[in-house]
Amino acid sequence: MLKIVPIAEVNGEIRAPPSKSYTHRAYFLSLLAERESRIIDPLISDDTLATIDAVRAFGAELQNDTVIPPDELKSNYFFVRESGTTARITIALATLAHGKSVVDGRGRLRKRPMDDLVLALQHLGSKIHGIKLPIIIEGGQIKGGKVKINASKSSQFVTALLLLGSKTGLEVEVTNPVSWPYVEMTLKTMNSFGVKYEREGLRFVVYPGVKGASYEVPGDYSSASFFLVAGALFGRVKVENLLRDDVQADMAILRILRETGAKVKVGKRYVEVRTQELRPINVDCSQFPDLFPILAVLASYAPGKSVIRGRQLRLKESDRVHAMAVNLARAGIKVKELKDGLEIHGGRPKGVVVEDFNDHRIAMAMTILALGAEGITVIKNERVVNKSYPNFFDDLRRLLQ
Repeated sequence: MLKIVPIAEVNGEIRAPPSKSYTHRAYFLSLLAERESRIIDPLISDDTLATIDAVRAFGAELQNDTVIPPDELKSNYFFVRESGTTARITIALATLAHGKSVVDGRGRLRKRPMDDLVLALQHLGSKIHGIKLPIIIEGGQIKGGKVKINASKSSQFVTALLLLGSKTGLEVEVTNPVSWPYVEMTLKTMNSFGVKYEREGLRFVVYPGVKGASYEVPGDYSSASFFLVAGALFGRVKVENLLRDDVQADMAILRILRETGAKVKVGKRYVEVRTQELRPINVDCSQFPDLFPILAVLASYAPGKSVIRGRQLRLKESDRVHAMAVNLARAGIKVKELKDGLEIHGGRPKGVVVEDFNDHRIAMAMTILALGAEGITVIKNERVVNKSYPNFFDDLRRLLQ
């Protein structure tokens, strides 16, 4: 249990942790590479440890920051904890391994959608049983070819097929895309590992062949967004280790903070945000759903009515629309739950006992809300942040010193 006491202002600097999304992609591409790779400054969290475990289970050898790929992938039992990215990529790559594999997880991940990915892999000749975890894959039958993927539920389906194609060769046509910048992150990482592909709109032709690489993981805009919003609300925050020339989905936070009135300065490797008089926001989060909880916090302090929507917000680690509605209402914020988002009327929140719904981003967002609340806020399970940002509370303490 952790108690958050409100503060007068925030004025400080932190270093953004390594990107979770890039870490996942780098380890899986290292697994598929023709020679060993070196991964510099990866994120170590519950989700990325699930990927590291999967890479080892496929037969790779990890020595410090070096990944030595196997001659061929091994079938196995893959326990992916609660990592959706790990689950979906592992399902796709397990089709390459001769023999029977099982991919399983825990918690809400067992309820999250896998069906459109399974259908696409079956179309390519895979024998797969189940459309939700646990899923059984009889590997070895997969071939290259052409496949169409409905990406309306997750861009991770596209990422999984693109990585599969880097081994088999594959033509992928995408329909109904969401969270598209995450696909751009996949393509950028593929470039770093020497994967060749052609693209025309939402159609990709991926050629087989992954080169080894020495890959340094960039800083994470998703994790940094919590502290950037703290700067917009309560004073000044500078976050180092954020690249100006990147394609991360959650770089959208920079545009949104400017639109709401905050002062945003972007350097080559840092972002600094200062508070100014805030305006309400109207945002569609479909392409960057991980920003939804912290944007709801931003809206809670902005005078007037804000509306924040997104197509798959109820399909994440929690039903994030409902989770934030519950917590903001408890904090005394006027909030209306919509089918695909929230209508929020800004005000001065009060301290609450946070219900995190076992969702790391809900806990972190409500912690930022607590900094300006009237009264003490209680985080019942601070370890929930280990999924993506184990040092979150350490960085918060550093910022408030």
